[in-house]
Amino acid sequence: MNDQNTLLQIDGVTKVFPGVRALDNVTFSVLAGEVHGLVGENGAGKSTLMAVASGALVPEKGRVVINGAETKGDTDAARRLGLAIVRQEPALMPDLTVAENLYLGVPIEQRPSLMNTAQWAQQLLRQWSDDVAIDANERVLSLNPEQRFIVEIVKALAAKPKVLVLDEPTEHLLAEDVDRLFEHIRKVTAASCSVVYISHRIREVQKIANRLTVLRDGQGQGTYDAAGLSEQQIVELIVGGALDREFPAKAGHERAGVVLDVVSLRGAGFTDVSVQVRKGEIVGLAGIDGNGQREFMRALAGLARSRGSITVNGIPAKIQTSQAAAASGIRYLPGDRHRDGIFGELSVRENFSLRSLPFDSIHGWINQRSEARRTKLAVTGFAVKTPTVETPIRSLSGGNQQKLVLASVLASNPEVLLVDEPTQGVDIGARMEIYKVLRQAAAAGTAVIVVSSDALEVAGLCDRVSIFSRGHIVKELHDTAVNENNITSAVLTATTERERGSASIPGFWKWASGDWAPLVMLALAVCALGIYATHVNDTYLSARNLSGMLALVATLAIVAYGQQALMLVGGIDLSVGPLMGLMVVIQSFFLNDGASMMHQLSGWVIVILIAVAVGVVNWILVDPFRLHPMVATLATYMALQAASLLLRPVPGGLIADSVVEAIGTQAGFVPVIAIFAVVLAVALEFALFKTRLGLTFRGVGSRVEAARMAGVRPHRTLLAAYVGCSLLAGVAAVPMMAQVGSGDPSSGINYTLASIAAVAIGGASLFGGRGSFVGSLLGALLIVQVNVVTSFLDIGDSWQSYLLGGMILASVALYSKSREMAVAK
Repeated sequence: MNDQNTLLQIDGVTKVFPGVRALDNVTFSVLAGEVHGLVGENGAGKSTLMAVASGALVPEKGRVVINGAETKGDTDAARRLGLAIVRQEPALMPDLTVAENLYLGVPIEQRPSLMNTAQWAQQLLRQWSDDVAIDANERVLSLNPEQRFIVEIVKALAAKPKVLVLDEPTEHLLAEDVDRLFEHIRKVTAASCSVVYISHRIREVQKIANRLTVLRDGQGQGTYDAAGLSEQQIVELIVGGALDREFPAKAGHERAGVVLDVVSLRGAGFTDVSVQVRKGEIVGLAGIDGNGQREFMRALAGLARSRGSITVNGIPAKIQTSQAAAASGIRYLPGDRHRDGIFGELSVRENFSLRSLPFDSIHGWINQRSEARRTKLAVTGFAVKTPTVETPIRSLSGGNQQKLVLASVLASNPEVLLVDEPTQGVDIGARMEIYKVLRQAAAAGTAVIVVSSDALEVAGLCDRVSIFSRGHIVKELHDTAVNENNITSAVLTATTERERGSASIPGFWKWASGDWAPLVMLALAVCALGIYATHVNDTYLSARNLSGMLALVATLAIVAYGQQALMLVGGIDLSVGPLMGLMVVIQSFFLNDGASMMHQLSGWVIVILIAVAVGVVNWILVDPFRLHPMVATLATYMALQAASLLLRPVPGGLIADSVVEAIGTQAGFVPVIAIFAVVLAVALEFALFKTRLGLTFRGVGSRVEAARMAGVRPHRTLLAAYVGCSLLAGVAAVPMMAQVGSGDPSSGINYTLASIAAVAIGGASLFGGRGSFVGSLLGALLIVQVNVVTSFLDIGDSWQSYLLGGMILASVALYSKSREMAVAK
């Protein structure tokens, strides 16, 4: 082989996980301008090998050479050398827009100005398709699975890679988009790019690949010319021998009783759908995606609203919620297992038993031995490759996750089984096992309904097929008419148009999930409360009252900015209040009347150093030591408060009048510190949405692993957030100094919860990725306003707590609901 033509060379790579040798001395090379297929069963090591190639995993032995340069387990180095990868689960940050994800996904030198990102991204999307139904300004969380995959592919192509890795790229794509993908593959290989194509769909590999390499149990089984092997030969190489590829025999069901009877069901995306499923029968739903078949299935599962008549074994079924549907015997196997099928942090055992807990519990107490025994039987029966049943399910391959979810659903003994894409991401051998299991479930009396984009799968598995078009069943195929050609023909002749566009989201909820909604609603609340207070007591708008309010708002707003910066990356800091108090206590020893300029300057240097040190300590506890942010910063809270009490057991040490007057300088009746707080909010807001630093903060908070794959350094970002939060708390201590006037060790305590409340009311996500500094400013204004108004109205201090608590609950509930409504189903 000519080394000059080899763009990716993997030599003797071995990768070991606890209890598993995922790769064993694997060698693999890809030539310039070729499509190299990489095939094997689930768990064979395909994705692991490409993770090693991309630098996401570091092997125990071996080396990776990209475009002539060796990498050392560094994702940034692999990206710079020209490797781009499309993963089975798109590495996108859900709270960022499509444009922002594309921006972070390409090398720095290819990025446009952040001012022009949306236009640039839309042009990239149009290169995929002239009529692409994806808005570059949409957040990724509102895209459906197919759209997310298209964005992931466009992101990889936009990087202009020398080596392009496609890991199961077509699992969520329609046939027309598969054709588009193949066109793009041919274009990039014509420009001497290398493509590694990983897929369980053997026909696709044969169609697009020049050569293919087979992996089995972490070992290479040879490299072959793709054109020189038949489909059956490839399958036998994958499984290590001959495989029965016949679908299980279809059972006669003409006289069998009806298990599921659906009459005139209607809902979003479908109308007046009637279906019957008899014992021993599997019914398939086919049609161009977006024509109602999946919406109908989700409605049956209780995941979408619907109206109509449904009976299960003659008993009326309730499907208002998924819990009600499950109680009626209806269970659903989702197609998007990463979002809807698994609990990533829980073990294999827990994921299996969750859907059938009554089998392992006595009076609500779980018998873990029973759980483990049933899970081991399922793992064996479904050939799930896992080190132990206690292994977190997120560490399993996609196909093994799918098999375990199916085993979990069937373990609940459902009356009706709804299956969306039963073999998505599953290897050839496992597919046959799943087909047999579904046929056995039907024979045992379960009504089985299957939605699949694979016409051959529908034909081989199903007894009867209903064709959907524009929300209606327009044709039904029976008996010998159920074959691949008839299904494809019926789908294409029923409709030649696909209804495009994002999921239907009510206008209000779409607006409420955006960045402007919290600002508008807060502004309206502030105005309404101000108008009411003025109506009751006209001194509310006096210059003296407004000046005092604005000074308090500035103090709370500035510390809230620090809290917001940290919450953007998924953190929180309970220590900001005691840190502010400590700053005031320390300065009470330095900023006294008669103190020299050098003495005062020493005080400022000390408090700045302490603020930085506190931020670093918090980061060390949270990141390297992996403590929960609330636990870590609560410890810092207590340590700082103790330090303040040691220095000033009782309030003392008057701040010099000259310092107080300088801090309290006003422009008219407006404190200069309030003007500073407003300018700072606008500057930080601009930085958040229009600079790379702001984008990395939101990216890390949205999905840290996807941000890391995009070249962001999460550890550095988190360090910057903690240090920035502490520094802003130190800045907020300056106006507080003028308000307190002496070294009071308890002066800052209330600012911890108040700063969190201001950020929450301002529309921030408690999980990271979303927020607004202007929102934090308005949140601080509303909190101070409530405190002042209750005094003016003489309604008691308790109402401050009632009103603030109600506002926080309302804000968080509205945000959570709008986020839920904005997520594509």
